[in-house]
Amino acid sequence: MPPLDPLLVPFWLSPTMHGESVLFIARDDGPAESRLLFPPDAVAAVTSPQGVYTEGIDYMVDRQAGRIVRVPGSRMPEVTPQAIAAADGALTHFRTVAVTYTHSADLEPWRPRRSAGAIPRVMQRLQRREPVTISLTGDSISEGYDASGFHRLPPLQPAFGSLVAKGLEQQHGSAVHLRNVATAGWTAANALWDTGSITAGEPDLVIVAFGMNDASYAEAAEFAANIANLLGRVRDEAPAAEFMLVSPMLPTPECSWLVPSRFEPYRAALAAMTGDGVVLADVTSLWTRMIARKDPRDLSGNGLNHPNDFGHRVYAHAILDQLGCERPAPLS
Repeated sequence: MPPLDPLLVPFWLSPTMHGESVLFIARDDGPAESRLLFPPDAVAAVTSPQGVYTEGIDYMVDRQAGRIVRVPGSRMPEVTPQAIAAADGALTHFRTVAVTYTHSADLEPWRPRRSAGAIPRVMQRLQRREPVTISLTGDSISEGYDASGFHRLPPLQPAFGSLVAKGLEQQHGSAVHLRNVATAGWTAANALWDTGSITAGEPDLVIVAFGMNDASYAEAAEFAANIANLLGRVRDEAPAAEFMLVSPMLPTPECSWLVPSRFEPYRAALAAMTGDGVVLADVTSLWTRMIARKDPRDLSGNGLNHPNDFGHRVYAHAILDQLGCERPAPLS
């Protein structure tokens, strides 16, 4: 089998970080700068939808601190703090910069724990290179907001659902059919009334990715009950289906209508549901670690509660890791 597309290799399996997103926020006391996840050894590319940038002319790299600094007069986009504070959900795509670099960081601590539970039927089909049908239910993030491909903007990267399907095809050689029935604005409670759409096509795997909108009103017990009821109803209609639960990313501080303290209990509740036929892709823990190092706005596609291209790849990496996509691409 050929290697995975480098963009689909979980970032904790490669010494090359591809297209990590950064946002340059203007400062009064010096040039704008942004932190990378890892101190870079060498920077291979710095790009945005507007162009390709040059070290020493557009940016400088503080390798020891793991920072990229915008040079005054740079062609790279920057955004004012006032615009950040007034985030209204507008796309951040054209003010986001992507950095590709090599590094020597210890990646093992970044690798997610193998989920408790098991989805043996899906894994057997993949190992035998048999066709796999995936049904994806969730909110606007799962529907595709704000991946560039969803908005038909360069570089036209698909959202995480399509990335997962592509990664499984490349890794295992199976034909993967993705049915995305996610709907913007929905919560797990909405999906309880849409199980017919979820089970149409007799899915082998149902990816369940809620939590962002739920955090506007539901405590963990209510969220967990809705997810458990959803799984039960889907099992009644599609007894052979197995489940990948996905805990959500975290919103930015500007997303004032959500309750941040609910996300960790949501993650814990989903983890407690794993078992026979149910596993978890823990995006919440990954995101928590990333924003301890990076500004959360670096990862947002709308400045609030959607991932950008890099964020969608993080979702895909977390899911693919639980589905056996472990072959790194050749070093680049």
